[in-house]
Amino acid sequence: MNFLIDLVGTPLGWVMKFIYDLVGNYGVAIILFTLVTKLIVFPIYYKQQKNMVHTQLVQPKLAKLREKYKNNPEKLQMEQMRLYQEENINPYASCLPMLISLIILWGVLGVVYEPMSHIMKYDNAVINEATTIAAEFNEKINPEKPDMRVQLQIMEEVVKHEEEFAQKMAKVDADFVPQVKEFAETFNILGVDLNLTPSVKDFKTNFPLFLIPVLSGVVQLAMTIYMQWHQKRKRRNEDMPGMGGMNAMLYIMPIFSVWLAFTVPAGVGFYWICSSVFSFIQSIGLNLWFNDERCEKIGEAERKKAKDSNRRPTMMQRMLEQQEEIVRQQEGAAKRSASNRVSYSDDDEVKFSRSEREEYNTAIIREARRRMAEKYGENEK
Repeated sequence: MNFLIDLVGTPLGWVMKFIYDLVGNYGVAIILFTLVTKLIVFPIYYKQQKNMVHTQLVQPKLAKLREKYKNNPEKLQMEQMRLYQEENINPYASCLPMLISLIILWGVLGVVYEPMSHIMKYDNAVINEATTIAAEFNEKINPEKPDMRVQLQIMEEVVKHEEEFAQKMAKVDADFVPQVKEFAETFNILGVDLNLTPSVKDFKTNFPLFLIPVLSGVVQLAMTIYMQWHQKRKRRNEDMPGMGGMNAMLYIMPIFSVWLAFTVPAGVGFYWICSSVFSFIQSIGLNLWFNDERCEKIGEAERKKAKDSNRRPTMMQRMLEQQEEIVRQQEGAAKRSASNRVSYSDDDEVKFSRSEREEYNTAIIREARRRMAEKYGENEK
Protein backbone atom coordinates (compact mmCIF):
# COMPACT_ATOMS: atom_id res chain seq x y z
CA MET A 1 0.00 0.00 0.00
CA ASN A 2 2.86 2.42 0.79
CA PHE A 3 4.28 1.78 -2.67
CA LEU A 4 0.93 2.70 -4.22
CA ILE A 5 0.66 5.86 -2.11
CA ASP A 6 4.17 6.93 -3.09
CA LEU A 7 3.64 6.07 -6.76
CA VAL A 8 0.53 8.24 -7.09
CA GLY A 9 1.38 10.68 -4.31
CA THR A 10 4.73 11.81 -5.75
CA PRO A 11 3.36 13.56 -8.88
CA LEU A 12 0.42 14.92 -6.88
CA GLY A 13 2.92 16.12 -4.29
CA TRP A 14 4.59 18.33 -6.88
CA VAL A 15 1.18 19.77 -7.72
CA MET A 16 0.56 20.49 -4.03
CA LYS A 17 4.00 22.07 -3.64
CA PHE A 18 3.42 24.32 -6.66
CA ILE A 19 0.09 25.48 -5.24
CA TYR A 20 1.53 26.03 -1.76
CA ASP A 21 4.47 28.04 -3.12
CA LEU A 22 1.95 30.10 -5.05
CA VAL A 23 -0.41 30.95 -2.16
CA GLY A 24 1.85 30.51 0.88
CA ASN A 25 -0.94 29.11 3.08
CA TYR A 26 -1.56 25.41 3.66
CA GLY A 27 -5.30 25.78 4.25
CA VAL A 28 -5.83 27.67 1.00
CA ALA A 29 -3.49 25.22 -0.76
CA ILE A 30 -5.68 22.29 0.37
CA ILE A 31 -8.76 23.96 -1.14
CA LEU A 32 -7.05 24.54 -4.50
CA PHE A 33 -5.33 21.15 -4.45
CA THR A 34 -8.65 19.39 -3.83
CA LEU A 35 -10.20 21.29 -6.73
CA VAL A 36 -7.34 20.30 -9.05
CA THR A 37 -7.55 16.62 -8.10
CA LYS A 38 -11.31 16.67 -8.64
CA LEU A 39 -10.75 18.08 -12.13
CA ILE A 40 -8.16 15.36 -12.83
CA VAL A 41 -10.58 12.54 -11.99
CA PHE A 42 -13.65 14.28 -13.44
CA PRO A 43 -13.54 12.31 -16.76
CA ILE A 44 -13.64 9.09 -14.72
CA TYR A 45 -16.64 10.25 -12.69
CA TYR A 46 -18.35 11.46 -15.87
CA LYS A 47 -18.00 8.07 -17.53
CA GLN A 48 -19.16 6.34 -14.37
CA GLN A 49 -22.22 8.59 -14.11
CA LYS A 50 -23.03 8.05 -17.78
CA ASN A 51 -22.92 4.28 -17.30
CA MET A 52 -25.07 4.62 -14.18
CA VAL A 53 -27.84 6.62 -15.88
CA HIS A 54 -27.73 4.26 -18.85
CA THR A 55 -28.20 1.29 -16.53
CA GLN A 56 -31.00 3.15 -14.75
CA LEU A 57 -32.94 3.33 -18.02
CA VAL A 58 -33.33 -0.44 -18.17
CA GLN A 59 -34.42 -0.89 -14.53
CA PRO A 60 -38.13 -1.21 -15.48
CA LYS A 61 -37.23 -3.98 -17.94
CA LEU A 62 -35.03 -5.68 -15.36
CA ALA A 63 -37.86 -5.52 -12.82
CA LYS A 64 -40.17 -7.31 -15.27
CA LEU A 65 -37.56 -9.99 -15.87
CA ARG A 66 -37.05 -10.53 -12.14
CA GLU A 67 -40.79 -10.96 -11.71
CA LYS A 68 -41.17 -13.22 -14.74
CA TYR A 69 -38.29 -15.54 -13.90
CA LYS A 70 -38.27 -15.27 -10.10
CA ASN A 71 -38.37 -19.07 -9.85
CA ASN A 72 -35.77 -19.68 -12.54
CA PRO A 73 -32.50 -17.95 -11.60
CA GLU A 74 -30.52 -19.41 -14.51
CA LYS A 75 -33.06 -18.17 -17.05
CA LEU A 76 -33.18 -14.80 -15.27
CA GLN A 77 -29.42 -14.43 -15.50
CA MET A 78 -29.45 -15.32 -19.18
CA GLU A 79 -32.25 -12.85 -19.98
CA GLN A 80 -30.50 -10.10 -18.02
CA MET A 81 -27.33 -10.67 -20.01
CA ARG A 82 -29.36 -10.60 -23.23
CA LEU A 83 -30.90 -7.27 -22.20
CA TYR A 84 -27.48 -5.81 -21.36
CA GLN A 85 -26.23 -6.90 -24.77
CA GLU A 86 -29.17 -5.29 -26.56
CA GLU A 87 -28.70 -2.07 -24.62
CA ASN A 88 -24.89 -2.16 -25.03
CA ILE A 89 -24.41 -2.09 -21.25
CA ASN A 90 -21.41 -3.56 -19.50
CA PRO A 91 -22.49 -4.17 -15.88
CA TYR A 92 -18.84 -4.25 -14.85
CA ALA A 93 -17.93 -0.95 -16.54
CA SER A 94 -17.98 0.99 -13.26
CA CYS A 95 -15.38 -1.26 -11.61
CA LEU A 96 -12.35 0.22 -13.39
CA PRO A 97 -13.30 3.89 -12.74
CA MET A 98 -13.90 3.06 -9.09
CA LEU A 99 -10.50 1.35 -8.85
CA ILE A 100 -8.73 4.30 -10.50
CA SER A 101 -10.55 6.76 -8.22
CA LEU A 102 -9.52 4.74 -5.16
CA ILE A 103 -5.87 4.69 -6.24
CA ILE A 104 -5.89 8.46 -6.79
CA LEU A 105 -7.61 8.95 -3.41
CA TRP A 106 -4.80 7.12 -1.66
CA GLY A 107 -2.29 9.35 -3.44
CA VAL A 108 -4.18 12.47 -2.37
CA LEU A 109 -4.32 11.30 1.25
CA GLY A 110 -0.59 10.65 1.10
CA VAL A 111 0.01 14.25 0.05
CA VAL A 112 -2.27 15.64 2.79
CA TYR A 113 -0.78 13.43 5.50
CA GLU A 114 2.87 13.96 4.49
CA PRO A 115 3.59 17.67 3.96
CA MET A 116 7.24 17.25 5.00
CA SER A 117 7.85 14.83 2.15
CA HIS A 118 5.75 16.47 -0.55
CA ILE A 119 5.96 20.19 0.22
CA MET A 120 9.10 20.66 2.31
CA LYS A 121 10.89 17.86 0.41
CA TYR A 122 12.73 16.30 3.36
CA ASP A 123 14.25 12.89 2.71
CA ASN A 124 13.36 9.76 4.67
CA ALA A 125 16.51 9.84 6.82
CA VAL A 126 15.64 13.26 8.27
CA ILE A 127 11.98 12.35 8.77
CA ASN A 128 12.88 9.05 10.46
CA GLU A 129 15.16 10.85 12.91
CA ALA A 130 12.46 13.45 13.59
CA THR A 131 9.98 10.61 14.18
CA THR A 132 12.28 9.05 16.80
CA ILE A 133 12.64 12.38 18.59
CA ALA A 134 8.91 13.16 18.41
CA ALA A 135 8.20 9.75 19.99
CA GLU A 136 10.07 10.93 23.09
CA PHE A 137 7.46 13.66 23.55
CA ASN A 138 4.40 11.77 22.34
CA GLU A 139 3.90 8.17 23.41
CA LYS A 140 1.29 7.67 20.67
CA ILE A 141 4.04 7.82 18.05
CA ASN A 142 5.68 4.49 17.25
CA PRO A 143 9.00 5.09 15.43
CA GLU A 144 9.18 1.40 14.47
CA LYS A 145 5.75 1.41 12.81
CA PRO A 146 4.72 5.03 12.23
CA ASP A 147 1.22 5.58 10.86
CA MET A 148 0.27 7.89 7.98
CA ARG A 149 -0.22 10.97 10.18
CA VAL A 150 3.20 10.85 11.80
CA GLN A 151 4.49 13.91 9.90
CA LEU A 152 1.60 15.98 11.19
CA GLN A 153 2.36 14.71 14.68
CA ILE A 154 6.04 15.63 14.28
CA MET A 155 5.06 19.16 13.32
CA GLU A 156 2.82 19.40 16.38
CA GLU A 157 5.65 18.28 18.67
CA VAL A 158 8.11 20.71 17.04
CA VAL A 159 5.78 23.60 17.88
CA LYS A 160 5.27 22.38 21.46
CA HIS A 161 8.92 21.55 22.21
CA GLU A 162 10.84 23.82 19.87
CA GLU A 163 14.11 24.23 21.82
CA GLU A 164 14.45 20.60 22.91
CA PHE A 165 13.59 19.35 19.45
CA ALA A 166 16.14 21.73 17.87
CA GLN A 167 18.92 20.45 20.15
CA LYS A 168 18.22 16.83 19.32
CA MET A 169 17.94 17.49 15.56
CA ALA A 170 21.04 19.70 15.36
CA LYS A 171 23.36 16.86 14.35
CA VAL A 172 21.06 15.74 11.53
CA ASP A 173 19.68 19.01 10.17
CA ALA A 174 20.09 22.25 12.10
CA ASP A 175 17.56 24.04 9.90
CA PHE A 176 14.84 21.44 10.36
CA VAL A 177 13.08 22.93 13.39
CA PRO A 178 13.08 26.59 12.20
CA GLN A 179 11.78 25.57 8.78
CA VAL A 180 9.09 23.28 10.20
CA LYS A 181 8.01 25.96 12.68
CA GLU A 182 7.79 28.52 9.89
CA PHE A 183 5.77 26.12 7.79
CA ALA A 184 3.49 25.35 10.76
CA GLU A 185 2.62 29.06 11.01
CA THR A 186 0.99 28.79 7.58
CA PHE A 187 -0.80 25.58 8.56
CA ASN A 188 -4.11 27.28 9.25
CA ILE A 189 -7.35 28.47 7.71
CA LEU A 190 -9.36 31.39 9.09
CA GLY A 191 -7.27 31.30 12.25
CA VAL A 192 -7.77 27.57 12.91
CA ASP A 193 -4.54 25.65 13.47
CA LEU A 194 -4.88 22.65 11.15
CA ASN A 195 -2.13 20.80 12.93
CA LEU A 196 -4.16 20.44 16.14
CA THR A 197 -6.31 17.39 16.75
CA PRO A 198 -9.90 18.41 17.57
CA SER A 199 -11.65 17.13 20.69
CA VAL A 200 -15.06 17.45 22.27
CA LYS A 201 -13.55 19.81 24.86
CA ASP A 202 -12.88 22.31 22.07
CA PHE A 203 -16.62 23.02 21.98
CA LYS A 204 -15.98 25.59 24.73
CA THR A 205 -12.29 26.40 24.34
CA ASN A 206 -11.81 26.37 20.54
CA PHE A 207 -15.18 26.18 18.80
CA PRO A 208 -13.87 26.68 15.20
CA LEU A 209 -11.55 23.69 15.69
CA PHE A 210 -14.46 21.66 17.08
CA LEU A 211 -16.54 22.55 14.02
CA ILE A 212 -14.20 20.86 11.52
CA PRO A 213 -15.19 17.24 12.34
CA VAL A 214 -18.84 18.29 12.67
CA LEU A 215 -18.85 20.05 9.29
CA SER A 216 -17.12 17.04 7.74
CA GLY A 217 -20.04 14.84 8.77
CA VAL A 218 -22.74 17.42 7.98
CA VAL A 219 -21.53 17.94 4.39
CA GLN A 220 -21.33 14.19 3.78
CA LEU A 221 -24.78 13.68 5.29
CA ALA A 222 -26.21 16.46 3.10
CA MET A 223 -24.71 14.82 0.01
CA THR A 224 -26.11 11.42 1.06
CA ILE A 225 -29.60 12.85 1.54
CA TYR A 226 -29.43 14.61 -1.81
CA MET A 227 -28.23 11.47 -3.64
CA GLN A 228 -30.94 9.35 -2.02
CA TRP A 229 -33.59 11.87 -3.02
CA HIS A 230 -32.25 12.02 -6.56
CA GLN A 231 -32.07 8.24 -6.95
CA LYS A 232 -35.58 7.81 -5.56
CA ARG A 233 -36.89 10.40 -8.02
CA LYS A 234 -35.10 8.67 -10.89
CA ARG A 235 -36.35 5.23 -9.90
CA ARG A 236 -39.92 6.51 -9.65
CA ASN A 237 -40.56 4.27 -6.63
CA GLU A 238 -39.23 1.14 -8.36
CA ASP A 239 -37.70 -1.39 -6.00
CA MET A 240 -33.98 -2.02 -6.21
CA PRO A 241 -32.91 -5.35 -4.67
CA GLY A 242 -30.18 -5.12 -2.04
CA MET A 243 -30.42 -1.34 -1.67
CA GLY A 244 -31.68 -1.35 1.93
CA GLY A 245 -28.36 -2.32 3.51
CA MET A 246 -26.44 -0.01 1.18
CA ASN A 247 -28.67 2.95 2.06
CA ALA A 248 -28.14 2.32 5.77
CA MET A 249 -24.38 2.25 5.24
CA LEU A 250 -24.52 5.58 3.41
CA TYR A 251 -26.02 7.18 6.51
CA ILE A 252 -23.62 5.48 8.88
CA MET A 253 -20.53 6.70 7.03
CA PRO A 254 -21.05 10.45 7.83
CA ILE A 255 -21.34 9.58 11.53
CA PHE A 256 -18.21 7.46 11.31
CA SER A 257 -16.34 10.30 9.57
CA VAL A 258 -17.19 12.67 12.45
CA TRP A 259 -15.70 10.24 14.96
CA LEU A 260 -12.65 9.69 12.75
CA ALA A 261 -12.10 13.43 12.28
CA PHE A 262 -11.82 13.79 16.06
CA THR A 263 -8.84 11.39 16.03
CA VAL A 264 -6.69 13.04 13.33
CA PRO A 265 -5.17 16.51 12.89
CA ALA A 266 -7.66 19.13 11.70
CA GLY A 267 -5.85 19.42 8.35
CA VAL A 268 -7.13 15.97 7.40
CA GLY A 269 -10.68 16.80 8.46
CA PHE A 270 -10.50 20.06 6.53
CA TYR A 271 -9.47 18.15 3.42
CA TRP A 272 -12.48 15.85 3.88
CA ILE A 273 -14.74 18.90 4.06
CA CYS A 274 -13.26 20.35 0.85
CA SER A 275 -13.47 17.01 -0.92
CA SER A 276 -17.10 16.49 0.13
CA VAL A 277 -18.12 20.00 -0.91
CA PHE A 278 -16.58 19.65 -4.37
CA SER A 279 -18.07 16.16 -4.75
CA PHE A 280 -21.46 17.55 -3.77
CA ILE A 281 -21.21 20.31 -6.39
CA GLN A 282 -20.00 17.80 -8.98
CA SER A 283 -22.91 15.44 -8.25
CA ILE A 284 -25.47 18.23 -8.63
CA GLY A 285 -23.86 19.37 -11.89
CA LEU A 286 -23.76 15.88 -13.40
CA ASN A 287 -27.33 15.13 -12.34
CA LEU A 288 -28.51 18.34 -13.99
CA TRP A 289 -26.53 17.49 -17.13
CA PHE A 290 -27.90 13.95 -17.39
CA ASN A 291 -31.55 14.99 -17.53
CA ASP A 292 -34.30 12.67 -18.78
CA GLU A 293 -34.04 13.88 -22.37
CA ARG A 294 -30.28 13.43 -22.55
CA CYS A 295 -30.52 10.02 -20.86
CA GLU A 296 -33.01 8.84 -23.49
CA LYS A 297 -30.66 9.99 -26.24
CA ILE A 298 -27.80 8.09 -24.59
CA GLY A 299 -29.94 4.95 -24.45
CA GLU A 300 -30.94 5.27 -28.12
CA ALA A 301 -27.34 5.83 -29.18
CA GLU A 302 -26.10 2.80 -27.23
CA ARG A 303 -28.85 0.55 -28.60
CA LYS A 304 -28.03 1.68 -32.13
CA LYS A 305 -24.35 1.05 -31.48
CA ALA A 306 -25.11 -2.48 -30.26
CA LYS A 307 -27.37 -3.17 -33.25
CA ASP A 308 -25.05 -1.79 -35.94
CA SER A 309 -21.84 -3.14 -34.45
CA ASN A 310 -19.87 -5.46 -36.73
CA ARG A 311 -16.99 -5.83 -34.35
CA ARG A 312 -15.64 -8.98 -32.75
CA PRO A 313 -18.22 -10.45 -30.33
CA THR A 314 -18.16 -8.67 -26.97
CA MET A 315 -17.47 -10.35 -23.65
CA MET A 316 -21.16 -9.93 -22.78
CA GLN A 317 -22.22 -11.67 -25.99
CA ARG A 318 -19.86 -14.59 -25.34
CA MET A 319 -21.08 -14.93 -21.77
CA LEU A 320 -24.66 -14.95 -23.02
CA GLU A 321 -23.99 -17.58 -25.68
CA GLN A 322 -22.07 -19.72 -23.22
CA GLN A 323 -24.90 -19.48 -20.68
CA GLU A 324 -27.43 -20.42 -23.37
CA GLU A 325 -25.31 -23.42 -24.34
CA ILE A 326 -25.12 -24.55 -20.71
CA VAL A 327 -28.89 -24.24 -20.29
CA ARG A 328 -29.50 -26.18 -23.52
CA GLN A 329 -27.23 -28.99 -22.40
CA GLN A 330 -28.82 -29.11 -18.94
CA GLU A 331 -32.32 -29.20 -20.43
CA GLY A 332 -31.27 -31.93 -22.84
CA ALA A 333 -29.73 -33.94 -20.04
CA ALA A 334 -32.89 -33.51 -17.95
CA LYS A 335 -35.05 -34.82 -20.82
CA ARG A 336 -32.77 -37.83 -21.35
CA SER A 337 -32.81 -38.55 -17.63
CA ALA A 338 -36.62 -38.32 -17.54
CA SER A 339 -36.96 -40.75 -20.48
CA ASN A 340 -34.57 -43.21 -18.86
CA ARG A 341 -36.63 -43.22 -15.66
CA VAL A 342 -39.87 -44.19 -17.42
CA SER A 343 -39.31 -47.91 -16.85
CA TYR A 344 -38.38 -47.51 -13.22
CA SER A 345 -40.46 -46.89 -10.14
CA ASP A 346 -39.71 -43.98 -7.80
CA ASP A 347 -37.99 -46.37 -5.44
CA ASP A 348 -35.58 -47.40 -8.18
CA GLU A 349 -34.63 -43.82 -9.21
CA VAL A 350 -30.88 -43.22 -9.09
CA LYS A 351 -29.77 -39.90 -7.56
CA PHE A 352 -26.48 -38.05 -7.99
CA SER A 353 -24.26 -37.42 -5.00
CA ARG A 354 -23.01 -33.88 -4.46
CA SER A 355 -19.56 -34.65 -5.91
CA GLU A 356 -21.12 -36.39 -8.91
CA ARG A 357 -23.43 -33.41 -9.49
CA GLU A 358 -20.50 -30.96 -9.33
CA GLU A 359 -18.51 -33.12 -11.73
CA TYR A 360 -21.48 -33.29 -14.08
CA ASN A 361 -22.00 -29.50 -14.04
CA THR A 362 -18.28 -28.92 -14.59
CA ALA A 363 -18.37 -31.19 -17.63
CA ILE A 364 -21.30 -29.23 -19.07
CA ILE A 365 -19.52 -25.89 -18.58
CA ARG A 366 -16.31 -27.29 -20.09
CA GLU A 367 -18.23 -28.53 -23.12
CA ALA A 368 -19.95 -25.13 -23.52
CA ARG A 369 -16.58 -23.36 -23.43
CA ARG A 370 -15.18 -25.81 -25.97
CA ARG A 371 -18.01 -25.10 -28.36
CA MET A 372 -17.61 -21.34 -27.95
CA ALA A 373 -13.86 -21.58 -28.60
CA GLU A 374 -14.53 -23.73 -31.63
CA LYS A 375 -17.13 -21.26 -32.91
CA TYR A 376 -14.78 -18.28 -32.68
CA GLY A 377 -11.69 -20.18 -33.81
CA GLU A 378 -9.81 -19.88 -30.56
CA ASN A 379 -7.93 -22.29 -28.35
CA GLU A 380 -9.96 -23.50 -25.40
CA LYS A 381 -8.70 -22.16 -22.07
